[in-house]
Amino acid sequence: MMSEDFSAGCGEGFVNPEQRSELSVREQMAQTYAQLVAQRGAYWWYAVREFVLERMRLHQGGKLYDAGCGVGLYTLAIAERFAAVEIFAVDFSPASLQQLRQQLDGSSVGTRVQLFCADITHFLPPAPVRWVLCTEVLQHLPTLQLRRQALERFYQALHPGGELWLLVARHRRWHRRRGIPKEIDERPHGGYFRMRFLPRELLQELRRAGFRRIRLYGAPVPPVRLGRRLPASLWRCALWLERLPVSAYLGEVLIAQAHKPC
Repeated sequence: MMSEDFSAGCGEGFVNPEQRSELSVREQMAQTYAQLVAQRGAYWWYAVREFVLERMRLHQGGKLYDAGCGVGLYTLAIAERFAAVEIFAVDFSPASLQQLRQQLDGSSVGTRVQLFCADITHFLPPAPVRWVLCTEVLQHLPTLQLRRQALERFYQALHPGGELWLLVARHRRWHRRRGIPKEIDERPHGGYFRMRFLPRELLQELRRAGFRRIRLYGAPVPPVRLGRRLPASLWRCALWLERLPVSAYLGEVLIAQAHKPC
């Protein structure tokens, strides 16, 4: 079931004040977002997405909450490839959800996707889920309190034994050497907030929210300007590297798998 008018319950008064400027940016980017992401290159995209979809074991079926789904880059891939998965796709941008709805309209997978315009720091899906997937969203929540609220909501959304799959940007040693800060706040200039995580601080926050059996992976992808030049065929090598324990210290993307205790 999909809403006919996402703007009815959304807007600047709907999100927390800290993110109003980002909402404006996301609304403007909605029509071109998929193309912007595609500029990362096929290797970057497959090395990250295919690893996550493979490890989530979605063929087993169940409910999934896509937290901060945007225009549906993961939602659509999951719905089209895993017929036993029902998806609650959530974003605070009406324009992004409108783009996703247009792709779902008339599609055979549309009946398995419910769209919600909501703030992930407050939202809970209408039923407990087996998986929560949050890809490159937590890093844009501009305060520690908001990030903790989101993780707490993810924990509450899961069945006992359910899994959170979380993708964030990683703060690397070369960032520190070059004086690139962990947090960059461009909201005063019409942009948005973004941050990079250290593995230890991500582990700490996941444990604080109640998650256990946490495992960190790293996608061996370089900065975008280099990654888009890599042959797409290399992504299969990336899948092998990501299974290694040391992968959490490789590449630009940090991937966390965390369980809610039974």
